[in-house]
Parts: sequence; C-alpha cells; structure tokens
Amino acid sequence: MSAREKVAYLKGLIDGQNLADAPDKEKFYAALVDAMDSIAQAYEEHEQVHQELDEYLEQLEEDVSTLEDDVDSLLDDDGNEDSCCHHHSDDEMDEYEDFDEEEYSSVTCPHCGKDFYYEPSAYDDDEDLLCPHCGKPFKQPDGEE
Repeated sequence: MSAREKVAYLKGLIDGQNLADAPDKEKFYAALVDAMDSIAQAYEEHEQVHQELDEYLEQLEEDVSTLEDDVDSLLDDDGNEDSCCHHHSDDEMDEYEDFDEEEYSSVTCPHCGKDFYYEPSAYDDDEDLLCPHCGKPFKQPDGEE
C-alpha cells in the first residue's frame, strides 16, 4: 500500500468514527491526516523525480560508454596518442625511442634532393652512401664521420 493509500485509509477511519462529542480530537485527527497527506504527496513527487533522474543517469552512462568506445576506436585507428599516421610494432617503437640524433647525420641526396639520416660511424671515409629514396650512390659530405 502506498503512502497516499495509507493516509486515505486513516481518513476513512476517522470519518467513520463518531467524534461529535470530542471536537478537539476531530480537529487533531483532521490536522494529522492533512499533514500526512502533504507528506505522501511530497514523497510521490520526489519518487517521480528520482525515477526521472535514474533514467537520465542511465542514458548518460550509455552516452559516456559510447564516447569511450569511439575514443578507443580512434586511438586504435591511429596507433596511440603519440604515434604518427600508421601503426608501429613495439620493437619499432623501442628502436625509435632509442634513436640518438647525435649518432646520426642528416644528408640530402644530390640526385633526388630528399633528406635522410645515416650513421657516419658505420661507413668508411671513402665509402659511398646509397640514397634510400632513389637508390643512387654518392660521396659522403666532407667533415662527416
């Protein structure tokens, strides 16, 4: 039985009793029932608001879950936040993280004009470099080792 139904039951009991000889009691019971009715009404309103908030919260949880899935999907598509436009294996990423620019020199191929890095210590002084872009050999720049 709901709070409103219980108050209505009490009101019926009071109305059914003959309280004509005790007008103070009738006034008291009427005020009590009126207060309880107000409480029951407020309770029902709060219950309705609570139910609406629960539904809203469930919808928000679904939306957040969808957003998390979308973000995860985007990160999976991009590799991760720190990656470039394609996927790298863990070994490739370890090699990249170990890359020390001081051990390598940048050079521009005189044939195709594209830049690339090479490790001077891996070549003899008179050994030609081979461009990874056009495949043509050329002499190492002077003063680079």
